[in-house]
Amino acid sequence: MIFKNLQINPRPTKPTRVIQCFWSLPDLDQLRIGCDGCSRGNPGPSGAGVILRDHTGNTIGVMSAGLGICTNFVAELLAVILGLEWASDRGWSKIWVTSDSQTAIKCFASDKVSWFINSRWHNIRKKLTIKFSSVFRETNFAADTMSKRGANLPLRTKETFDHRPSFLAIENLNTYYFRFS
Repeated sequence: MIFKNLQINPRPTKPTRVIQCFWSLPDLDQLRIGCDGCSRGNPGPSGAGVILRDHTGNTIGVMSAGLGICTNFVAELLAVILGLEWASDRGWSKIWVTSDSQTAIKCFASDKVSWFINSRWHNIRKKLTIKFSSVFRETNFAADTMSKRGANLPLRTKETFDHRPSFLAIENLNTYYFRFS
């Protein structure tokens, strides 16, 4: 009634959709790499974040990397490459890469990566057995935190840990996370 008197047409609202999501363990003898890239400005100061977790859910490696000035997409691609190279250097061969960037995951899964990382990609992929999955950002927040730290680092600077640092919250097994869209 009030809307009609004020000659305001009510706009229909879209219902909020709630999606339940969860973090899951990698297979036995498989390493799960959670990757994320960020750019403050697109292009702007950028960083990569990588979380390495084993089949028991233990965090066995955490990395932030400063990428200099680049776009968000380039940061996402570099996060995956950095994660794969780091895992290979640590002796892992069975890898499960997860990222909240569907586009980056599609590029690697279809073997159609950008020219500037093509040689790094081809060198690393022949050494590893790799599975790719796109995940919701609600189950990738640890890598997101580390990518934001990386955006504050100088170009080619890495900060690595062999454990979960005390400042980092990680995704928990048997916990549901919720996405609202």
